[in-house]
Amino acid sequence: MKLKGAQNFRDLGGYPTVCGKAVRRYQVFRAAGLNKLTLSDYRRIDRLELKSVFDLRTPEERHALPTLWGGNPVRQVGFQSGDKGNLVAMAATLTDPGLRPEAVTGFMLSLYRRLPYDHAEAYATVLRCLAKGEFPLLFHCAAGKDRTGVLAAIILSLLGVPEHLVFEDYALSARIVDYRMELGLDDKTPSKLHGQSILRELAEEVVEPLLMSHPDYIMATFSELRGQHGSIESFVKTVYGLQESEVGALREKLLD
Repeated sequence: MKLKGAQNFRDLGGYPTVCGKAVRRYQVFRAAGLNKLTLSDYRRIDRLELKSVFDLRTPEERHALPTLWGGNPVRQVGFQSGDKGNLVAMAATLTDPGLRPEAVTGFMLSLYRRLPYDHAEAYATVLRCLAKGEFPLLFHCAAGKDRTGVLAAIILSLLGVPEHLVFEDYALSARIVDYRMELGLDDKTPSKLHGQSILRELAEEVVEPLLMSHPDYIMATFSELRGQHGSIESFVKTVYGLQESEVGALREKLLD
């Protein structure tokens, strides 16, 4: 879905599954930041008849770059961030005077192993809404590839989408989004976000691993969850507390 003020706004529907069905279209959407939406964008989004918008950004991000829905009655859900530890680790990594690109790649792999745990409340809430049939819904973060990408991958995996397609969906982000522009890294105006200020000072080759949606990142997530819990389904049951009936309902409602 092409919008003037938001990138990476797309439908998770249409993918085939191993059971011979397909993910229903126009029910689950993902996106990057929505703080630059235009009036025409809002009108297009209105036609989706979203029941909820789940904002995976930190409270600081939501305050600095709010989404101004105006008279749109869509339910907006934010969360107390699970990102504090990640932000501290990122700041420590990125302010190292001897920083090399491979260190940033290592940070990203570590981040992707933690994201499903750090955002347990948010991810579990979205999964339960899907199981209850409370959709169409949209979830998003700032870049639309890390916090959002991991949640999208978990959903597609639970629905039975083949793993190579899950990884391809994740990797699509960096092919369709100019992340330097999306994150305002070339903007000369003062930043409202500390992390953005740090990124603007870094050499391009050092920043590049942060802007990628390399399949290795999401593979690290899946490897971590399977190594600790045996499967993605077992993980969401054990850590998020989803019941067998909820996982079954999610599949029943989102597969055609």
